[in-house]
Amino acid sequence: MTTDTEPSELRIQAEVGRYTIAKTFEVTARSITAFAGGVNDFNPVYFEDDRPGGLIAHPGMVFSWQWNSRFTPDQEYPLELVRRGVHAWVDVQFERHAREGDVITSQGQSVAVKQVRPGVLSAQRFTFRESQGGTVAIMDTGGITRGAELDGEEIELASAPPLPQRSSDNGDLVWSTTFAIDPQAPHVYTECADIWNPIHTERKVALAAGLPDIILHGSANILIALREVINRNLDGDPTRLRRFAGQFRGMVIPGKDVTVNALEARDEGDREVIFYEMRNHLGELAIANGVVIAS
Repeated sequence: MTTDTEPSELRIQAEVGRYTIAKTFEVTARSITAFAGGVNDFNPVYFEDDRPGGLIAHPGMVFSWQWNSRFTPDQEYPLELVRRGVHAWVDVQFERHAREGDVITSQGQSVAVKQVRPGVLSAQRFTFRESQGGTVAIMDTGGITRGAELDGEEIELASAPPLPQRSSDNGDLVWSTTFAIDPQAPHVYTECADIWNPIHTERKVALAAGLPDIILHGSANILIALREVINRNLDGDPTRLRRFAGQFRGMVIPGKDVTVNALEARDEGDREVIFYEMRNHLGELAIANGVVIAS
């Protein structure tokens, strides 16, 4: 829950281990098609519901499940700390891909807290399980509370495995594509993904927060880039996706262009690794250090 009390000198207690509420989601044809439509991803595997085996869930649906199970009602969050929070990074690993008819339960746990230059970085791990208890996916994600100080020692209970690193940085691109983000994209994504934050849909709130306009959700940005990687490098087959990661950086303004670049793609025998980025209309990084691992 949030409170109106002001935190003392913007200090955050060094506490980890707390679990969020658990929420369960039925993966229906309606939820799959709506989510995919929300990121303009019209891959037939998300829409042709007469296909054998039914629809494949869009891999980005993990963001919807995570967002709606992020609450810790037994813990108070001063509003000033909430306002200073920014999403920093995400790393998702798939054991298998959800499909139409699955029932997915999502629950998170705080797993790390540390002091970084901009403030306090807090990390959570969300686990998504199907109805028989098997793991479908794990999301490691973190955010920074800007200007805050950690009260206590840094703690880390768990972290994602190391990501592959690029072989070189010679400036050559595997491919590059530039396109406009629809002016209504944040509103469509908000409703299709069930992820609402008024800075993405209400201009007066965005301006009051110091933003130049409403901005597209960071999760939508990374999924738009992922759409391009899946279609161009994985033959449009999302079931080949084993892991994707990226860091959230600059803002994407609706109605403006973005550019997605594939920086490197290499075949490692049992897996393919693609490194990517997204830049906004000013050439600033919106998604940095993007990695896709596929079978």
